[in-house]
Formats: sequence, structure tokens, C-alpha cells
Amino acid sequence: MRWTINDIDMYLKSADYVDSAIIPLIPFGLGSNIKSTVTMGEFIGMITYELERQFKGRLLLLPQFTYMQDEAIETKKNKLFTWCNELKANGIKHIFILTSDSEWKQIESIMEDMLIWLPALPLEHLDDEAYNTMMKEQVNQLIPLFINTWREKNK
Repeated sequence: MRWTINDIDMYLKSADYVDSAIIPLIPFGLGSNIKSTVTMGEFIGMITYELERQFKGRLLLLPQFTYMQDEAIETKKNKLFTWCNELKANGIKHIFILTSDSEWKQIESIMEDMLIWLPALPLEHLDDEAYNTMMKEQVNQLIPLFINTWREKNK
């Protein structure tokens, strides 16, 4: 379910069955790396949308966690942990955090939740068929990760 009024109505009716959330991490900055910053955000946005589509009814796709690219990792981490704590306090057991920003790998070892780093693939030169194939391949690689996480944590 996405962060839309219709999907939130569905979530409220079935909240007991929705135990997972996806947080897309999206950097923002207008500096010299603007194209790579936009590519990271666009790629993660598309991947998380497709994952939500695959697992509709099992997980909630949250709004993008947007942060300043040049912001200190400690500041970003604290804000992200606030989000994660809010989710856990409201019954979310599994939090999947997706990013293409390698800076987040610095704190991966101290995170309780699953940080998934994916290198951003440039989408700007792909035709529709190549785009759809690439997205399907990326999502198909992630599906077992989600399923295995649910199996392991529900034992």
C-alpha cells in the first residue's frame, strides 16, 4: 500500500496484517552532482513502487525520506531512526530501507532494520522495453530477500 488516501483506508482496515514498511532514502542537492543525485532518487523511487506493487497488502510504502546530500550522516541517521521508532511503536515489525546513496553503508552495521543499497542505474536513455526488463530483473532479485526476511523473523 502506498502513502495515498485510498491505500491508507485499506491499511487502516487491515493494519493487523501489514507488518512491513519500505522507506525510500532520497538525497537532495543542487550542487555539481545533481544528475547523479536525481538518478539515485528516481531509481529508488521506481524500485520501491514496483516492490509495493508486488507485495500490496503486505507492506506499506512510506513517503520518500528526503535529506540534504551534504548533511552530516549522524544527523540523517538520527532522523531516520526517529521514523523507524515511530513505525515500530505502531506495530511495524519489518522495515526495509532502500537507497542508492553509498554514504548510508557507513551506518549499516548499527542499524536494526534492513538497509538495502542498490547502485543506481541510469534510466534516462532506456526505451520502455529495456526499462521494464531492467526494473523486473531488479525487483525479482529483491523479492527473495523480502520473503526470506519474513520467514526468518517469524520463526
